[in-house]
Amino acid sequence: MALGACAVPARDSGGFCAADRPTRPQGAPSPTWHRDVAPIVEAFCVRCHREGGLAGDSFESYLRVFAARESVARSVRARTMPPYLAAPCCARYRHSWGLSDEQIATVLDWVDAGAPEGSPMDRGARIEPPTAGLSRRDVSLSVTEPYAPTPPRGSTDDVRCFVLDWPGTARTFVTGLEIESADRSLLHHVIVASVSGEDADRVARLDRDEAGAGFSCNDGAGSLRGVTMLGGGLIGGDFPEGIGIAVEPRSKIILNIHYSTVAARPGAVDRPSVHFRTDANARPAEPLALTNPAWLIGDAMRVRAGDRDATFFYRYRPRVSTRGRTMFLRSVTPHMHTFGSRLTVRVLRANGERACVLEIPRWRFGWEQVYWLEESIRLDPDDELYLECHFDNSADNQPVPGAAPRDFTFGGNSQDMCAAFLSMTEAAR
Repeated sequence: MALGACAVPARDSGGFCAADRPTRPQGAPSPTWHRDVAPIVEAFCVRCHREGGLAGDSFESYLRVFAARESVARSVRARTMPPYLAAPCCARYRHSWGLSDEQIATVLDWVDAGAPEGSPMDRGARIEPPTAGLSRRDVSLSVTEPYAPTPPRGSTDDVRCFVLDWPGTARTFVTGLEIESADRSLLHHVIVASVSGEDADRVARLDRDEAGAGFSCNDGAGSLRGVTMLGGGLIGGDFPEGIGIAVEPRSKIILNIHYSTVAARPGAVDRPSVHFRTDANARPAEPLALTNPAWLIGDAMRVRAGDRDATFFYRYRPRVSTRGRTMFLRSVTPHMHTFGSRLTVRVLRANGERACVLEIPRWRFGWEQVYWLEESIRLDPDDELYLECHFDNSADNQPVPGAAPRDFTFGGNSQDMCAAFLSMTEAAR
């Protein structure tokens, strides 16, 4: 295992939290498809697992799920499906697509019992999907030229950055957003960001220099300079508690879209739009990019070919960013690329205690998103922020199957990164 450079030479010994197999309440009846499992599948799975959907196979009937029951159990037990990466044992997040412990236990017990269908007359109560929706659309921006995703040979994934002009002439706050697509089945994931000043000019040049709509963005938006994360995911909605993220006049908006052609129709194209709720005044969320500046220099973050668990960590006391104030963490956007395997963000308190902000035990680049904390986490002036990333550069984890592993560095040849983008406010509520 390679051990990376860090600002303070002491790796936190807290480790990752453990999520054991959950159990159902004692005395609960044996689960059946119609009463217990179908409502879970309909709420959390069929948005992708439907005819023509992103997943490529349908879970819209008992027989289809029954046929895939062992695969379903493995994925649910490992918490890789639904594809919500945050570990539930760390913190709670708004609009979580992750299954609850009781829901996981229900699915696993159902499969263990032989996946009984039960009676269609004994239909369980509908579960509301964790969607919020945008309360109003104040600014709408659209890509004017259709784009046909074109993955590189041997891949079904294409990551594209589209650059849009922010229309505001005064500083304003984005207080919510949502994405709209001409062909939703193409969308795997979306991150929305803003850049201003010279950084806005830089992304505009990248856009102009490449033919067609947008430019290739396989590194993700996190590798662009001066990026402020505004939101992401395929679930739109208002930010919590009147929180807003400032956007400056003459900024550029970046739509970093991960396309998948797994279930695409022949000739499918997209022309995405993004809608914003804006307010002249809001509870301002201040951005903080958490990454070790030393990793950008030379080979300070070198991942050796064949290393299955290259580990890098960084401790940072953010007095400069907070200007000595007590702040409250509100959201976190993790960022690694295709070799990332797991990640954690914590607050290490001056008294020795820890507060878990985010843990991702099984990273998948395509499902990067913003996690809004259900409850804010206090950050005092003498506390430290801690970031730890793990990478798998083994022969069986190469983006191109059969390719030989090669050394890579932070952003070197656009290979991988280790960062987290945080937002924080001065008050907890």
